[in-house]
Amino acid sequence: MRHSCIFAAVPLLAVFLAGCGPDSSSGSNFHNPAASVSLSFESFELSNEEGLPEVLPQTLFHDFYRGLEPADGESDESADVTAQLRGRLDLLMGLTPSDDGTSYTSARNPLDFLRHVIASNQVNNFDVGRQLMRDSMDRGEPATYNTRSNNALIRFTETGGNNGADPEPDQRWIYPLLDWTSAPQSDRIFSAIQFIARAPNDDDPNPPELLSLGWSAQYANKGFSASGYNQPEFAATSMTGRELGNIEFFQVFTGEQSGTLVLKQTSGITLNGQEPSYICAELDYQQSTVSVFYFSGTPEGSSEETGTDTNPNPVECLKGESEPIVYNTVPIEQRQ
Repeated sequence: MRHSCIFAAVPLLAVFLAGCGPDSSSGSNFHNPAASVSLSFESFELSNEEGLPEVLPQTLFHDFYRGLEPADGESDESADVTAQLRGRLDLLMGLTPSDDGTSYTSARNPLDFLRHVIASNQVNNFDVGRQLMRDSMDRGEPATYNTRSNNALIRFTETGGNNGADPEPDQRWIYPLLDWTSAPQSDRIFSAIQFIARAPNDDDPNPPELLSLGWSAQYANKGFSASGYNQPEFAATSMTGRELGNIEFFQVFTGEQSGTLVLKQTSGITLNGQEPSYICAELDYQQSTVSVFYFSGTPEGSSEETGTDTNPNPVECLKGESEPIVYNTVPIEQRQ
């Protein structure tokens, strides 16, 4: 028996937990080639290198980070909001700001690094998974590559600077899930990644902020390739912080292009003299505007309050308890 994914306006984060597509009872032709991968790298840090294709434009927050920049003539308040949002992303995603603060010069985080390894065709098993998607779409038969179903794990180890000693917790990244699923009936391919951090050492004074991360994306069949980066139509990211709360990030690359950053149960950011626990920043790339909604408590109708999310579209902010902070931004002419 086969079952299919349904993506409405955006990919659902539940996809990365269970995957979707043909299940293990699909018949004798069912094939899931996912296998364990264990690799060592000198560094997990990504940066642009002279003479090589740029890698930072493909990282998760490259467009959004730059797109937050207030246009000339905007208020000091907009600059302060931008700086605080960027600062939070720096902490969670291991971003090193540029000298002028409008972009970043390096990124060190599990999502961007795994996506880079996949795109640069460094792992044959990942290449096999993406080729399976292409072949299945060409044949019109659903297929899946799913590490969890095969009890496979992806393990990356950072070796630089440890002088042969055992890697620190943040020098070994483990991914319980990498999934690609094809759905020829909807002419789409879906992908999902999950990362869970190792427990820090007891004597670690500054453990990494990121505890876990899930990412899911939807691709149009026509633009999906077995090599290089693939541009999704939609993508959704969910992150759990150690002390600074949780983040959700929704990206829309088609139609009314947007990026929506949601901070939940957060702390340490001050807006209009308040330290809200819920912040939602919507960036409209076509209109070059940012709207920031916020609450000092739990927003009415949210899943935290009711156990269900009554907001009909997860990429739309729940409206705040006061007027949003709205400002014009510097246009981003070419997205990733």
